[in-house]
Amino acid sequence: MIQGAPIGKRFEHCTFDNFDVTDENRDAYEACKRVAETGETGVLIRGKHGLGKTHLLVALMKEYDRRRSASPTDRQQEASAMAVPSASEIIQTADRTFDEDDEIPALSPDEVEREARIEYWPLLDLTSELRSDIAHGSQETSRRCRECDLLVLDDFGAERATDFVLEELARIVDWRYRMMKLTAVATNLLSFKETIAKYGSRAISRWMGSCTVVHIGGEDRRAAMGPG
Repeated sequence: MIQGAPIGKRFEHCTFDNFDVTDENRDAYEACKRVAETGETGVLIRGKHGLGKTHLLVALMKEYDRRRSASPTDRQQEASAMAVPSASEIIQTADRTFDEDDEIPALSPDEVEREARIEYWPLLDLTSELRSDIAHGSQETSRRCRECDLLVLDDFGAERATDFVLEELARIVDWRYRMMKLTAVATNLLSFKETIAKYGSRAISRWMGSCTVVHIGGEDRRAAMGPG
């Protein structure tokens, strides 16, 4: 389940299948696919505006969610509804002691409901939500960002870096690093020097230790496509 800020109509269609792969974005594309498929390490995508970073993050979330969230099929639910035992059968089953050779009833993997917890936040939206929470004496958004299975942070570097914002982001990044939680980040900050100047060397160290860092190049797709 994807929570956080709305993906928005412009990006809701984005998948890996409709991403235009080129030599300049292939590394970012393949890194995001690996995150979605294996969940073994995060990804930090660096590149200018309009190159497809948000497209890749949305595709990553959708694929990660598809692979790790599941609910019983309609057929299984219908079969369960049709095969309701009588009260006497339930009582007899409850009173019977299983023999060693009896097979203990168990749910198959397809019958177990699973739900991945994914948080998607453009940084401007996240910092606004964090400020609202603190004004109401809440830590709910910060807690969700720390504890979710996959945290996706878009437009990292676009927000105004107040002491409060830096402190909350440091808490989230540090907690997820220690707990080995998966994080995907996209930023327009093109050099580590810029990132260190804004967030400090500790954040860079955490990302380097938990993310594959990739650069995405090419022409501005939005400028080429025009409005609409």
